[in-house]
Amino acid sequence: MKVVFRSSIFVLIVIVLFNVGCNSDPAPANEPVIETTSLKSDSSKLEITNPNFVIAPVEYSTLNEQALNLLSKFEFDAWGEMLSDNVTYAFPDGDVNTRTTLKGKDAVLAWWKKWKEKSGIGSMTMSEFNHTPINVVSPIKGGATMGIYDITYFSNKMVFKGKTIALRMNFVAHFNADKKIDRYNTYYDRSVIIKASGKNILEELKPNK
Repeated sequence: MKVVFRSSIFVLIVIVLFNVGCNSDPAPANEPVIETTSLKSDSSKLEITNPNFVIAPVEYSTLNEQALNLLSKFEFDAWGEMLSDNVTYAFPDGDVNTRTTLKGKDAVLAWWKKWKEKSGIGSMTMSEFNHTPINVVSPIKGGATMGIYDITYFSNKMVFKGKTIALRMNFVAHFNADKKIDRYNTYYDRSVIIKASGKNILEELKPNK
């Protein structure tokens, strides 16, 4: 990130204000005249860094968006090909220790297929993706895994039995060394979905039931 300070403009403004405020009379003929045209632009550059992460290649944003588009089309098996066998999927229903989490590709795909069947969902349309791919290079709080993440905000238009709702969602995908997604952390307002579907599908389909 670069911040540029246009100090010459600032100095010029200060000079003008000083002259107007302190000396309303014309300057005497023998008083030195300030040559404003001689002021030169002086820029300062400030580099912002973070020791915990660096920017990751945009390729991971492309892969993440492809995976989400497959999910939105209910092409679950094709979506599964982009997931690791040991993928975990965390729902937004608690904190780091209590949120519902699916473990393993088979469990993730089975849950989503049942959700499609029982929720009354007719379609999902994801759009307006904003991606931030990062590579976490040192341990961070909350026990998060180091490595490459793509943090994605997007709009999701969902239709339940003819009723349309629109949500802004945040999915954080972590990639393994094979460029497979091995973790999803998701954040969105579940109450809107519960109201539209008329049921709390997450509670009904929790893994321990």
